[in-house]
Amino acid sequence: MSFEHFDRFFTFAAVGLGLFLAGGLNLLLGRGSRRIWLRVAITLAACGVVVAGLSALTRPELAVRTGAILAGVLTAVTLLGSEWFGRRVASVVAVFRKPAARWGLTAAGGLGVVLASGFAFDRADEVANMQGLQDIEVAISRVPNQPTERGHALTDRGTNVVLREAVEPRDASDLRAPEEKLIRDSQLHEQVIRRGGATDHSNCHGWVFTGGKFILSPDDVELILKENGYAETHEPHVGDLVVYRQNGSVAHTAVVRYVTEGQPVLVEGKWGAMGVFLHPADKSVYGHDFTFHRSARNGHLLAGLGGSPAPAAETTAATE
Repeated sequence: MSFEHFDRFFTFAAVGLGLFLAGGLNLLLGRGSRRIWLRVAITLAACGVVVAGLSALTRPELAVRTGAILAGVLTAVTLLGSEWFGRRVASVVAVFRKPAARWGLTAAGGLGVVLASGFAFDRADEVANMQGLQDIEVAISRVPNQPTERGHALTDRGTNVVLREAVEPRDASDLRAPEEKLIRDSQLHEQVIRRGGATDHSNCHGWVFTGGKFILSPDDVELILKENGYAETHEPHVGDLVVYRQNGSVAHTAVVRYVTEGQPVLVEGKWGAMGVFLHPADKSVYGHDFTFHRSARNGHLLAGLGGSPAPAAETTAATE
């Protein structure tokens, strides 16, 4: 049993016992206003015994909470038997026998409900938007990273490419829920096939150019496209690179996996810290601004990580 359940059980059990003792002892006293002080003394004694016992058995804060609940309930019970309270209730009821008061209160209450519902909607919408941004931040944004010495990579022209790794990689279980929610909210759950798990060890560019071992900055993708002989193509083939852009800057890279005439081009890539997904090129969280690129080299791995430049003649032919 959790501490919360433990506290709730003992609080309400003690409240129930206190009310049972107070009610039973007052029933035994019978009727008669002359015994009012005796009733008060017996009621306080019964509640005091319960609160003191609870304090001795558990934590003092539970006893304080129980005493507050008992005081509230017994105060309400006392007011119900008060002649003064009865007169006030009767006067309020008399006022609301008048149509103007009754329907005026109804109109005011309706207006209050409308205003409250509008406020509640705005608040819920704000919370939902904030949660959505947090999900996107968790799922596809750049995780805090730093350069690593665990590997070395170059473009085919010999320019160094900085390999990076997450400062504090998150557990895959922490990434799965935001991933699922983002896909569901984006209405892509029927458009994508999950091929790999979520991880902070690489991002989309690292998945393509380092074999999923490291993180690459999107700023390095433009350099890789230029120095590894990639040329844009309007007739994608299996193995080609697809580059997504947002506001003119590289946002995502993936690899063409299936090309069938009359069918959408299927691409595969890692969505930030999320998993690896196979999907139609135009069905992703990265939008519709994408281009296909081809290189004569064998695969996309950078030099130093298993990749090798294409022969000069093939490179020239691919870029013409």
